[in-house]
Amino acid sequence: MRSTFHGLELGKRGVIAQQVALNTTGHNITNANTPGYSRQVAQMVSARPLEYPSVTNSTSPGQLGMGVEVNAIQRIRDIYFDVEYRNQNSLMNESKVISETLGNIEGVVNEPSDNGLAKNITEFWKAWQTLSKNPSTEDLAARSAVVQQAMAMADSFNSMANQFTTMGNNITERINVKVSEANSYVTEISDLTKQIKHIESGGDNANDLRDKRDYLVDQLSKLGNVKVTETSQTYQITFGTKQVIDDLNSDTIVQADVAGVTSGEIFGYVQSRDTFIAEYTKQIDLMANTLATGKIEVTLPAGSILPNGMTPPAGAQMDPANPRRLAADAKVTVDGLNGLHRLGYTLEDPATNGKDFFVTSDGSGKFTAENIRVNPDIAKDLKKIAASLRIETVSKPPAAPTNKVVQSNGDLALLIGGLSEKTFDFGGTALTASSTYGGYYEAVMSQLGVQTDHAKKMLENGELLTDHADSLRQSISGVSPDEETANLIKFQHAYNASARVITVVDEMLDKLINGTGVVGR
Repeated sequence: MRSTFHGLELGKRGVIAQQVALNTTGHNITNANTPGYSRQVAQMVSARPLEYPSVTNSTSPGQLGMGVEVNAIQRIRDIYFDVEYRNQNSLMNESKVISETLGNIEGVVNEPSDNGLAKNITEFWKAWQTLSKNPSTEDLAARSAVVQQAMAMADSFNSMANQFTTMGNNITERINVKVSEANSYVTEISDLTKQIKHIESGGDNANDLRDKRDYLVDQLSKLGNVKVTETSQTYQITFGTKQVIDDLNSDTIVQADVAGVTSGEIFGYVQSRDTFIAEYTKQIDLMANTLATGKIEVTLPAGSILPNGMTPPAGAQMDPANPRRLAADAKVTVDGLNGLHRLGYTLEDPATNGKDFFVTSDGSGKFTAENIRVNPDIAKDLKKIAASLRIETVSKPPAAPTNKVVQSNGDLALLIGGLSEKTFDFGGTALTASSTYGGYYEAVMSQLGVQTDHAKKMLENGELLTDHADSLRQSISGVSPDEETANLIKFQHAYNASARVITVVDEMLDKLINGTGVVGR
């Protein structure tokens, strides 16, 4: 026999189930704009039916339906879309950092411009060419221009080197900050994992806590490559090559672990510092060293007087009257501008050979962009600039004969000015083994331009792929206000209908209780 009050139970269960669904839908709507939130649904199932109560098996067809139950509130999430999004997010943020760094490097070199190194190099060669036309003591303006342009060029090298050093130091600090940020995420994820384990051990779904944890993993993926491994029993996260979460246990990321990171902001900063900044620091160091001491072949004009003690070039024709005077043009390989400057003669009395035009500020033997500077002795005394390749012997008895520079000769200044068209040996580690000085700098700038353009394109592609991966994920997990509003109406009608069932059964019971058994009274 059917239970008299069975209908009330059915209506009650319907009201409860639809109310849970309404509340879940309202929860979705209010979190439509919450970062990391996943849409939730009330999972309704038909309650387990019963046999009709009787002493023996019932002969009635079917079983006694028990209405509806909400057996779980589930969040809608696809782990495969999460994996794809995090991978693309890491690569995109890596490209973002590299693009930013290369843009900063372009800002440092500031080419093309009227204040860049290329302009200073050009003006430096021009100053020597101008000096070659007026090398005497009558007008020291040309000599002053040589020193000023040389100092401007050296300052450009120094400034670029210092800015690259500052950039590298700043990036190191950023890496430290990002490592601390990653550790903060790991700590929060570990705390959430403990809470989730505790809640779900009682049979509930910790949906909102899982959303928060997944959102933190998304943020962690910005910093480096992450791998999440989850089963019904375990939850593990690997950052780079280090396992930082193992269920209830967590570990700290240290500087040594940075080497295992292969994408994300941290990897981008490491690449920026150790690859790009290091590369352009090396290039401008090479340029500074090559200018001062790099091997270069020049042609000394006939009539040049070789410095005392210098071995004549192989095959050179020497003047029989003066074994130090070239009778014909001769090729000679010198050690950069310094080596060439030492072949010439200053305006000092008696004439002396030139000193190194460039020296290092730290006294080391290796020129870099950071330590190159104009010889202070030359900067203080313009007569120490060697512009001539000829000297003459002046005899004023009873004084001993002395050597004086031929002031009208500007052959050395002309040779130095002509170095702009000469091929320098930049060595096997350079962009090109040999090139003109300005041409090599143009090659460096061209490489920078190509790398910057490539980084921008990689960033654009990364943004598109990340947005696409996020769109796919949102198509599954995201909250659609229109869809949720439709669900509200659906669940509202179901709620009202379930309430109506209770009303109908109530009226039936009222009739049964109060309207039967009164005949004849």
